[in-house]
Amino acid sequence: PATDNPLLEHVRRGAVAARLGSRQVEQVVQASASGGPYPDFPLGGQLKMIAALIRAELGIRIFFTELGGGGIGGFDNHANQRDNHASLLEQLSAAVTAFMDDLQRAGLAQQVALMTFSEFGRTLAENGRRGTDHGAAAPVLLAGGRLRGGLLGEHPDLADLDGYSPRPHTDFRRVYATVLQRWLGFDARAILGQAYEPLDIFA
Repeated sequence: PATDNPLLEHVRRGAVAARLGSRQVEQVVQASASGGPYPDFPLGGQLKMIAALIRAELGIRIFFTELGGGGIGGFDNHANQRDNHASLLEQLSAAVTAFMDDLQRAGLAQQVALMTFSEFGRTLAENGRRGTDHGAAAPVLLAGGRLRGGLLGEHPDLADLDGYSPRPHTDFRRVYATVLQRWLGFDARAILGQAYEPLDIFA
């Protein structure tokens, strides 16, 4: 019961919060066990846990995970790009497919938008170490039950390069503004510093 003693009241509130939190953790563990098959590499496991957190309805709206990172084995392929890049794309494809299939079975695909992003693109020209260097443009991939689907923008013109890199045809901040505004309901101008015209990507 509530008490007039501030110390006891603090302990009581902590105990109530811990009990509620333990129930939510139990829901996540159960939801994780009930999910579909995922590929056996880190991104698959991370997306499986995110799907479980979504099913547990904890009120979390944004999740972040990473594939590759910036070290050896990541997408920053300054050397020996071919096999490493192909392996990472295979992991991305298999993990996202399992994630979206899992959400579809749970009836949650309409509530989720997944977006990939990187802080830089790659050059098209190979460097002296069988890799590529930082470039101006990169693709952004999106998946979700309410996306229109398809390719947005022009296909890169390989005869019109920015140095050794494809030229960007869409400002990435328009993609961010679209997701912030039309999906999350945030004020994109307050976050991005100015207004960017949203893209017509959500059904």
